[in-house]
Amino acid sequence: MENLSQTSPWNVYQKFAFRFVFIFFILFIVLLDWSVNSILSYIYYEGHLAEFLDILISWTGKHLFHIPYTIISPYDGQHNDRAYIYLLYFSMAMVGLLGAISWSVLDRKRTNYQTLYYWLTVIVRYYLTFTLFVFALEKFFKMQFPDLGYYTMTQPLGDMSPMSLAWAFFGYSYGYNVFMGLAESAALLLLFRRTTTFGALLTLATLANVMAVNYNYDVHAKMYPTALFVMAFFLLLKDLKRLTTFFFTGQAISLPVIQAPVFEKRWMNISKIVLKVLVIGYFTVFPVIDYFGYKKNAEERRKAKSEISGVYDVDTFVTNKDTLSIDSPLRWKQIVIGDKMVEAARFSGDSIAYLYVSVTNKEMIVSGDQKDLYTKMQEIYNEQGMDIYPKMDSILIARQIESSLRFEFPDSTTLKLKGMIKNDSVFITAKRKPLDIKNFRLMKRRFHWITEAAYLH
Repeated sequence: MENLSQTSPWNVYQKFAFRFVFIFFILFIVLLDWSVNSILSYIYYEGHLAEFLDILISWTGKHLFHIPYTIISPYDGQHNDRAYIYLLYFSMAMVGLLGAISWSVLDRKRTNYQTLYYWLTVIVRYYLTFTLFVFALEKFFKMQFPDLGYYTMTQPLGDMSPMSLAWAFFGYSYGYNVFMGLAESAALLLLFRRTTTFGALLTLATLANVMAVNYNYDVHAKMYPTALFVMAFFLLLKDLKRLTTFFFTGQAISLPVIQAPVFEKRWMNISKIVLKVLVIGYFTVFPVIDYFGYKKNAEERRKAKSEISGVYDVDTFVTNKDTLSIDSPLRWKQIVIGDKMVEAARFSGDSIAYLYVSVTNKEMIVSGDQKDLYTKMQEIYNEQGMDIYPKMDSILIARQIESSLRFEFPDSTTLKLKGMIKNDSVFITAKRKPLDIKNFRLMKRRFHWITEAAYLH
């Protein structure tokens, strides 16, 4: 393989920074965001990488940072800024720093890493492309921000969390979801060397907007888009001086395309092209197929609940044969079924219980504080291992962390629930409110070319 054309020597700071960035980026892709493709996901689970990381992060949190509570592991596709994630960032940074020092000692005679730099840009370009393409599909298929449901439509604005407000804003308009998806799809330009700079600029702007929303609306994932932003900025570093000259001086400037290694044998160059086509095809075609399946399953679940979906006002709430008064903080006020975002029971006070409704089993699984629930799930996982997840609900119910209530509909508007919440027997009756999503003012007021006065009421 021939060397790249640019072979000028790097100074000691450039070489050290590259070594650190190389190690950190590779660790980030493999350890933190393994959910973006099935290969890394297989290594994470079947290769026991998850168990190793859980041990490492737990030890780091308890012994270095003296974290007293249970550290909750992430699950597939999740980017919550939990303590686990910050500890993982810290661990990756420490490995990157120690690795860069060792690398510098062992390879101190190296003048530059131009060839390795090229391959790192390839990895980062492809990683950003396929990651943002998945997020674009989330918008195109409206999976990330579902249509507004009964819970959101009946929730007072002042009772919303900043994140639920943002999700309501994005969930209202499919057109805006398409716009966001197209912006994220601009990352596809990163797949080609000649369009990398333009693609990186668009991707940087897209990620800046994601960061602005996530930081200002307290969305659960702040560090993840920040890391992607840093990766996109890394791709622009080589052209930063030229771009500054172009935008701020008016001078004519050219942006040279990064040179790819050229293999001496023709079959190797052909194989490289074939491999590129296969990789791009695999990580673009199969996700689209998957999302058609996800959308179909979501629609089937929605259809199964369509007859019972709605908001139910609780008429009676009996616990241990004692009928609770309407002022009791333990009494449920409303039950919301069939919402794509949140199914929940609203209490008389300012709190909710989360529901999972199984139409097939005529059962509701009820859970309270989500942080406490995830903590208890983590403790069970720590005790019994990853194979316990298929039986998790039954264990949570047995330990009185979740509750199971059977339901029936004596008529089209009446809901009856019966079961146990912790040690208390519960019997609930509720009446469905005559609500239709289409009749809310927010849904009736759509696009208008001509507006004689601001429609703020």
